[in-house]
Amino acid sequence: MTGVQTCALPIFVGLLSLALTGWLWHHENQAAEARMRADFDFSVRQSVSRIEARVASYEQMLRAARGLFEASDEVSKEDFQRFVTALIGGPEFSGVQLMAFTPRLPAADIPRHVATRKALGDTDYTIRPGDETDPVAPVTYVAPPTPGNRAALGHNLYTDPLRRKAMLQACDSGGIAITSRIALLIDAPLKKPAFAIYRALYAKGHPSDAPASRQAALEGWVHMAFRLADMIASMPGEGSPGIALRIYDGPEAVPAQLMFDSDPDAASATPRFTAIEHIEFPQHSWTLQVRSTPGFELGHSNNPAHIIAGAGICVSLLLALFTWQLVTGRARAFAKAQAMTRELREREEHMRHMAQHDPLTQLPNRALFSDRLQAALARARRERSPAALMFVDLDHFKPVNDACGHAVGDSLLIAAAERMRECLRESDTLARIGGDEFVVLLPHIDSRDDARQVAERIRASIALP
Repeated sequence: MTGVQTCALPIFVGLLSLALTGWLWHHENQAAEARMRADFDFSVRQSVSRIEARVASYEQMLRAARGLFEASDEVSKEDFQRFVTALIGGPEFSGVQLMAFTPRLPAADIPRHVATRKALGDTDYTIRPGDETDPVAPVTYVAPPTPGNRAALGHNLYTDPLRRKAMLQACDSGGIAITSRIALLIDAPLKKPAFAIYRALYAKGHPSDAPASRQAALEGWVHMAFRLADMIASMPGEGSPGIALRIYDGPEAVPAQLMFDSDPDAASATPRFTAIEHIEFPQHSWTLQVRSTPGFELGHSNNPAHIIAGAGICVSLLLALFTWQLVTGRARAFAKAQAMTRELREREEHMRHMAQHDPLTQLPNRALFSDRLQAALARARRERSPAALMFVDLDHFKPVNDACGHAVGDSLLIAAAERMRECLRESDTLARIGGDEFVVLLPHIDSRDDARQVAERIRASIALP
């Protein structure tokens, strides 16, 4: 009976420690899952933002081209080509296949228009097909003037229902209109997924403040065409590692409308995370399906959970052994086990704190501030409420370091951080991002005046001797 009593306590302690290890392991796995979900959501937002920014740059390009026609009495082919060549030289316009000018002509003006184009050097210019619509919309200028792009000259865009629909939408709205998926003439017969964006040109001096008046003043369009795959490939940055992106034409993820798949080989694998986002254009939309790949999980391997499991098992065995050896001093052994467990937690908390805070001022560092900033932006978008971000730089800090030494400079930084922290609410964030540079995040404000008042408080506090 004595032997059973002697073994009972070590076994109990060992099982209890293993249970605690299991709980910590489970807790860390849940935390890792939450971190992966947050990283995935950030990657989704990043993918959507990059595409929206690129399409917005295309819209700016069309706006500039329309400005060229509005500012000139007459724009020649050479003027147009020089303008577009200079414009698309920037990286933000990479992926554009061509930009074109297309007038709207009644059928009666076709002979005069063709004769004019031939007289100006386009000797093989014809409108094709030209007898199916009245009016016609022939491509008249293209840039850059590559052989493939020149093949589009004279093509009557009104014969394509998808293009004609977008052209009429651009005319009626006064803004841009994007087509559904089309195939560029240069890509026949491969039919790579492509799109065209149109912006209408109106006669000078005519009212264009309503759809009817815009239709009456319509002279033509400036437009650009691009392949979706080229546009995605030309976007800056390397994208999000471990994230696969599919883009569908339309408001739903229909397989028949799939236009782009960044990782077709991952189609058979079941993703851990998926998300559906929509990019809205005037009277058109794209659907983005974002999914994680095995590489995403490999990039988020949960080493802390493995460490907790391994360390916990070892500690459990040691505790059981020590308890068995010191069974006569059970209270002391139990206290030691508690101390070891507490030390593990404190060490983990200390390491987490060191990874997220500046060692001098104990303020949040760049990594923790970035997380809080993303959370504040997400809340601001969701609730449509304002937030404020301020950059604080201490003037004349370097002369203090040079004259008094780094120890005094460090004391100055600590004092400045404490003064700024006293000017903020608990919900606000003050972070040091390097040297004498700080940032302040105000996630809950009612107006810009609130942020201005906080800035004045900080400035007044720092100014005190």
